[in-house]
This record gives sequence, structure tokens and C-alpha cells, in this order.
Amino acid sequence: MLSIYSGSTRVSKVLRRLSLALAFLFVIGFVGIILMPNSWVRGVAANKGSALLDREFAVDGDIDIDWDWTQPKVSLHKLRIANLSESKDKNMLVIETLSFEIKIWKLLLAELNLPSLSLVKPKLILEKFTPTKNNWDFPLMSKANLAGKAALPNERNSFPIIGSLLISDGQLTYRDVPKQLATQLTIVLAKGGEGQEQAVYRVTGQGTLQNKPFSIQAKGGSLSMLRNNSQPYPLQLNINMGSTRVSLEGTFADPVQMTGVNAQLDLRGDNLADLFYLTGIPLPPTPPYKLNGHLQKQDGIWAFHHFQGQVGDSDLSGELTYDTSKPQGLVKAELVSKLLDMKDLAGFIGVTPTTGILSPAQIAQAEREKSSPHLLPDIPINLIRLRAADMTVRLKANQIKAPDLPINDLDIGFNIEHGVLKMNPFNFGVAYGSISGSLILDGQTDIASIESDLLIKRLSFKQFFAKTQFESLSSGYFGGRLQLKGSGKSLAEVLAISNGRIILLMSGGSISLLIVDAAGLNLGQAIPLLLGKDQSTDIRCAIADFQVKNGLLNSDVFVLDTTDSNIAGAMHINLKDEVLAAKVEAHPKDFSLLSARTPIIVSGTLKKPAIGLDPEALALRSSSAVALGVLLSPVAAIIPFIELGLGKDSDCRELIQHALAYSEAKPVPKLKKKSRVHQ
Repeated sequence: MLSIYSGSTRVSKVLRRLSLALAFLFVIGFVGIILMPNSWVRGVAANKGSALLDREFAVDGDIDIDWDWTQPKVSLHKLRIANLSESKDKNMLVIETLSFEIKIWKLLLAELNLPSLSLVKPKLILEKFTPTKNNWDFPLMSKANLAGKAALPNERNSFPIIGSLLISDGQLTYRDVPKQLATQLTIVLAKGGEGQEQAVYRVTGQGTLQNKPFSIQAKGGSLSMLRNNSQPYPLQLNINMGSTRVSLEGTFADPVQMTGVNAQLDLRGDNLADLFYLTGIPLPPTPPYKLNGHLQKQDGIWAFHHFQGQVGDSDLSGELTYDTSKPQGLVKAELVSKLLDMKDLAGFIGVTPTTGILSPAQIAQAEREKSSPHLLPDIPINLIRLRAADMTVRLKANQIKAPDLPINDLDIGFNIEHGVLKMNPFNFGVAYGSISGSLILDGQTDIASIESDLLIKRLSFKQFFAKTQFESLSSGYFGGRLQLKGSGKSLAEVLAISNGRIILLMSGGSISLLIVDAAGLNLGQAIPLLLGKDQSTDIRCAIADFQVKNGLLNSDVFVLDTTDSNIAGAMHINLKDEVLAAKVEAHPKDFSLLSARTPIIVSGTLKKPAIGLDPEALALRSSSAVALGVLLSPVAAIIPFIELGLGKDSDCRELIQHALAYSEAKPVPKLKKKSRVHQ
């Protein structure tokens, strides 16, 4: 809509300049039109018009005069104005027939009064080649020129008086090369009149915007209302583009200068991302939406005030402004959701929405993701949209609906400047704790890079067992840090070559004894717990330390020390093809004849993991202390981090120091790096 509005603003200015130029040509050739033949008149018009516009001007057809000393009617056939050499189109303006009546005596009062104006098959092409070069800039008609300042109307009452207007079979093309924007509008019919209130201005048309078809219907006040300074000019506008529906009803304070918009705006459609074609604002893919609010525009700044509505199953309200007065637009928004459904945020991380009414492209993409063996989103990062406008957007959600995740609330800032997205603040309320930090996406080059540094603080261990039989037996808090950096054309590609580290720590709390014994297949203790009442065991320390190198995630440490058992393991994930291999085994601290001590292995992929037993390892386990020594040996490097997060007297430090005393180490097989085959 802003693209169409921007084009219509330029059209208005160009038409004013062209109409004044044509009127000037009529006056200087007035005597010649009466006394001289068509060929001579066409020559004079071509010379004078070309000099005035600094562009070739010609009337290739006949010039017909229905003479009247007070109100003659003139018809010009095959009128054209040449384009600049940079354009692929030879002519900027072509009009099959331009007919008008003019009150000659009004010209003596420096007033342009046209009782009727008709344009048949006008074709106008407006082009912006660089931020400072446009094909509608005529040197002698420029605002910087004194003659131009005198000629252009600055007030509504100085606009030419037009009794009736008729435009049929028109075509408008607008191209913005720097913004890679192209609009083409076919005007089926535009008509209006003066005097009677019912003689409103109407436009019906269809066209394409960035290769997307759209239709438009507009209705304005009468032409006499256009010149009335005392009242705002009424306007109704409806735009349909695919599933997107835009309805605007309000007024222009100054329709001549195309400023002072004051209207009610209703937006609805299947995907907010589709509004990019109308507004130039980069928005993420979403489920169906409907939003309504108050739209204003003043001095190049659009404002969408007090809007509210739904996006998917989430409510959304807030304030938004869009400053279009500079080459790089700036969007500022404060968005609030009282209850945000987590699935409606899928588009923010590159996942295609799967609920509600989906577009054919979304349905096809959702099917590809469903059938793909991979879990990580592989939708390309849209760099064109990322660079389209600068943004400062804040999204707050007071409550999160996420049945499978203990997420409580969120507060995220989306700050885009010259193609670089910085998510700051980045705060998720999770399990009564928080995940916060920074995330940067640099889209200035053809291959985007992503860098994240997230701190995990005091997440409730109990919340991850909510609504299960283990909830009442779980307690304590854990934290950690996630640092990753990579580059690629999608999130999947970024992770496939990423580097970094992931650390999770816990000291204190409790866990179900059944879970601990099941991890070691301690049937002697697990069976009574299954048949009777489960118990809890204290967690002395839990550490998970993962190194990520070129897309390979390997656990340096993966251990849980409880008063009942030591559970240790190793995990490897190839993020290129998402293949995983993990082994977990428990070493009970008390003897049991039914304790098989058979490790549990996890294989398969992230999307379809498989869990089983490792019978080959039966009876090959050594003491728990030796196993811990093997798995904990690399952890010396994170002792300072543990001391910072858990304190020097935590059970984790004691456990590590004990394990480091053992020097025997049996290496755990690691995954070989493979190339991911994209779907």
C-alpha cells in the first residue's frame, strides 16, 4: 500500500507539472492553432515542449479544434514525451487522445479552468534510477527553479479547476531500481466531477506489484471538494493482493500535496510476510492475521496507532511508525501480546507455519519439511527483505502458550540497521528462570553470519517434569551458557559449520530415584519403585559440557552425580546431517545382584532418535570412579566457570577433583563429519 501510495504521490506531482506544461503550450500556440495547418502547429508544439521539458515532446497525430471564443475544445492525438536514456522504455508518457475544454478568459486571470478533461489510453512510466535521479524531474519545471515554484500549486484552491474528468484504459508503471520495486497498474476507469456531491472520483484497476497481481478500488470526494481548503478530502481505498486485504477509509488534509492522512486501516490475510510487497516492511511468515487501527501520515512519517487484532491464536496490539522520508526507511514499533501462542512465532526462526489457512507456497514448504529427514529449518534467509528497511521493534508477551515447553514470557528487541539484525534485548522467561543474551545476524554479505551468546539462569528443574509422575520428586535449579557462531544461507547451514560451546550446570536439588535406577537398569531397585511408591534422590552435581567445532557437537563432560548413583555418558551430534550417537550408563553406589550395568545407547537422527541397549558392554564396566575419571578429565578448563556459577564449595568441585585423580582414559568413538544433502 505504501508503494502504491508513493507511486500515486509522484503521479499527482507529475500530472500537475505536465498539465501546466500542456496548458502553457496551448497558450503560446493559440494563434497558430487557429491560423496555421496541423503540421506547423505540431512543429511549434514539439519545439516549445521539448525546450520546456528538456525532453523530446511530440504530437504525432492530428490536432482537432472545435472552436469557441470563450470555451473551445481541443483534441490532441498520439501525444508523447520521451524517457531518459537509462530506461528500457522509449517514452515516459504516451496518450492516445487528450481532449479538453478550456475557458480562455480565465487564462487572463492566471487560472487554469478546464470544464472537461478526457484521456484515452494514457500510458505513464515513472522510474527512479538512483536515490537522486528520477525520470519525472524536468529542469525548467523543477521545484528548485523559480518558474517551477510559480507554476506548481501549493494550495488546494490553486489546483486547476476541472469540471469533469474521465480516464479510460490507462496504464501506470512505477519502478524503483535502488529498492528493486516494480509496480504496474491498469486503470480500467477513473472519473470524477465538480459541483455535485455525488460526482465523486472513482478509480478501478488491477496490476502487479513485484510480480504479484493486485486489484484496487478507490473513491474520493468530488473535484470541487478537492479545491476546498476548509475541509479535509475524503478517500476510501480497497486493495486485494492474493489473500491480503487492505481497507482504508478516512481523509487527506491536503490531497494536492498528498499529506495529512487520517484514516482507519483494516489489514487481514493469510501471512503477514506478504505485506512486504505493499509496504516494504520486512515481516516474518505468520498464520492468518487481522489487524485494525488508526493510520496517520505527516511529513513522510506513517503512524499506525492503537492497532489491535489477532495473529494465529495470539492477540497483538501496539504502535508502529514508518519513516519514509529517507532513502532507507525506518520502522519503529512497540508490540504487546497478552497471550502469545508459541507456534505463531515459528516464522521468526525460519519454520513454516502449519496451522490455519496457508498459502500454496506455505503448504508446499510445510510438506517438504514434514517429509524431510532433517529437523533444523532449512528455509533461506531472505537478505533482500533484511536490507529493505531499518527497524527498531520491541515485542513483549505477558504469557506464553507452549504446551510442550515451560516458557513463561518473553521480551525481544529486533534492531536492523543496514542489513544487520541484532536481537537485543533477548529475554525468554523459561521455567521461572530466564534465557537472555544477544543474537546477531549479519546480512550485509551474500552469505549471512549468525553469532549468539545466551546465558541460562536458574531454570526450575521441576518444570521440565510438569504434568508427569516425576514432578513432585524433582527440585532445584540449573543454568549455563550457549555460544555459537556460523555462516550460511539458512539456519540449518549456519549450524552445519558452526563453532562454539554449550555448558549446563546444576548443584543441589532432587530427581526421581526410578529415573536414576532405570538409567543403570538396576532392576533390583527399579521394580519395587514401579510397583510401589517412587522416591527421590538428591542431586549433588550435574555437568554437561559440549564443544562445537565445524558443525560437530561432542560432549567433553556429561555426568550426573546423585546420592544413589553416578550417571555418566557421551554424546556426539553431526549438525550437517543431524545424525546422533549417545551412550549413558549408571554406576550405583550400592551393590545389587540385579544391576545389569548395561549402557543405554541413543542413535538415529535428531528427528527420529532410537533408544536401545548396548549388550556388548555388559560386564565390561569398571568402577564408577574410573568411568568418571575418563569422562571428567577434560573438565579442568571449566572449573573457573563452575566456581563463578555455583561457588567454590559446591559438590561439583569435589566431584571433579576426585575424578581428575584417575589417569586412565578410554576414548569414546566420535562421529565422522559428513556433508548434508539438502532437500
